[in-house]
Amino acid sequence: MKKHVLICLIVCSIVTLTGCSILQFSNLLNCKFAMAGVQNVTWAGINFSNVSSAKDLSITNLSKAMEAIKNLDFTITCDVNVKTENPTNRMARLIGYDYELFLNNQPNAIATGSSRDKEYIIPANSSMVIPIPVKMNLVSVIKNREVGSIIKCIKDIQDKGNGTSSDVKVKFTPYLSMGRTPIKLSPITLTKTFQSSPKATKQDRKQAKEASTHKR
Repeated sequence: MKKHVLICLIVCSIVTLTGCSILQFSNLLNCKFAMAGVQNVTWAGINFSNVSSAKDLSITNLSKAMEAIKNLDFTITCDVNVKTENPTNRMARLIGYDYELFLNNQPNAIATGSSRDKEYIIPANSSMVIPIPVKMNLVSVIKNREVGSIIKCIKDIQDKGNGTSSDVKVKFTPYLSMGRTPIKLSPITLTKTFQSSPKATKQDRKQAKEASTHKR
C-alpha cells in the first residue's frame, strides 16, 4: 500500500512539474522583446559613462588609452539591455540566449555570444531588463586610430544604442526548457520597438512534445 502511495506521489509530482514547464514554455512564446539601450561601456579599463571627448580623460586614463592604441587593442565591453515584457497572468522562464550585435546596418555581426549559466524569471503582467554583456572589437570600424576618434566612435555606439531610432541592432535567440530539455526558438532582430516573441519551429514543438511525453 505504501509503495502504491509513493508511486502515485511521484507520478503526480512529475505531471505537475511537466505542466509548469508547459505553461512557462507557452508564456515565453507570448512575451515581447525590445532593445532597451547600451550602458557600462569600457575600453582600456576606462568607463565612458561621463566621457564625451579626450578632454574628459584624466592623465591616467589618457595614458591607458595611448597604451591600448600602441598595442592595437580596440576591444570594448558594454551591456546591451534587452527589455522583456510578459503580458500573461503567469510567469515566464528564459534559460539562456544567443546574440549577434550589428552596427550601422552592416551585414556582418561585430560581436556574438551566448549565455547558458543563468535563467531569468519574468513575472506575470510585468517586464524586466536583461543585461547582455557584450565584447566587440572595433578594429574594422575605426578608421582614424587616435584617442579622439576612438572616443567619438564609442560615444556614437552608446548614443545610437540609447536613441529613439537606433543603428545598433541585436539578433536575439531565446532558449526555454521543457523539463530538462532546452528548446531553442527562432532568432528575432531587436530594435527600440517591441517585437513579438518568436514561435517555436515544428522541430522545436516536436522536441518539446517528446520531452513532455518522456517526463510522463
